[in-house]
Amino acid sequence: MTRLLEQQGVEIVWTWPVGVDWRKHKRQIKKQAKVDAIIVNGEGTIHHSENRKHARALSEFASFAKTELQLPCYLINATLHKNTAQAYEYLKAYRLIYVRDKGSLEELHSFGLTGFYVPDLTFAKAGHYVYEPSKPACVIDTALKSEIPLLKQYCQEHGFDFRSMVVARPSNANFFKSPRPFVKNIFKWLKGDRNISTQPSAFIQYLVEHEMVITGRYHTVSMCLKNKIPFVAIESNTPKISFLLDDALKNRSRIISFSELSQLDLEAFAHYSQEELKYLQAFIIRAESDIEQMIMTIIGDIQKNRPGENGYIND
Repeated sequence: MTRLLEQQGVEIVWTWPVGVDWRKHKRQIKKQAKVDAIIVNGEGTIHHSENRKHARALSEFASFAKTELQLPCYLINATLHKNTAQAYEYLKAYRLIYVRDKGSLEELHSFGLTGFYVPDLTFAKAGHYVYEPSKPACVIDTALKSEIPLLKQYCQEHGFDFRSMVVARPSNANFFKSPRPFVKNIFKWLKGDRNISTQPSAFIQYLVEHEMVITGRYHTVSMCLKNKIPFVAIESNTPKISFLLDDALKNRSRIISFSELSQLDLEAFAHYSQEELKYLQAFIIRAESDIEQMIMTIIGDIQKNRPGENGYIND
């Protein structure tokens, strides 16, 4: 998102990480440099709000921005799934809402809110990667930590590479808040993650070197789709991958359950069908255009309501 905004001459004044609950730092946020608006990147975070604090925090932020910062707030790139009615009441404070799949749009509409469907930002116009595999399949992890040992075992049995989308860095955990995760994170960093780039381009290059990708990660699937890398997807903690395939391929045939992994026939997924390629190419072209138009619409709305010559912020 940063690149897309900067390409349009938008100055990003400051950012706020989703992993830091803004509700505990209101005073600090109020002291931040003056801006014209706030853009919130929803990603896959706004789901099951009754049990997830980050989902509640994102849904509540626009109300805080509107009443205490006197700033318009825009939600983009969001997946919405099984949130409380109260969460959708809070979402009404957003000036515009863009969700990344039609399933989320249906849920938004069911609570009486208006929104727009624009595919995930990973489908924005960017560099091209050539799919020239030199290695067999690789397995990318899942957000469901309890299933990661199963994926690692599968790799060992078949001689496939395993990689996590979460790259360990010393800054990933705080010793005083979470001693055990901190130690595990440092050990993982020392063992090898310190040599792994966190740049998306490096990760995509890793994917295109493999004949097949097996993953439970939404963004790994989106990168495979955009670069036409054959894949098998295992659904995560929401139907977001299913929603994505509904939109991009018009079917969910590439999705399996964890219980089906041991009998997986990779050859059945080794190539895209002509029908899949037809739908996928049309989806990518439309996504690039829709993402560009979304950014221009938000910028235009901000400029129309701008109180002064300030910058913007992006969360």
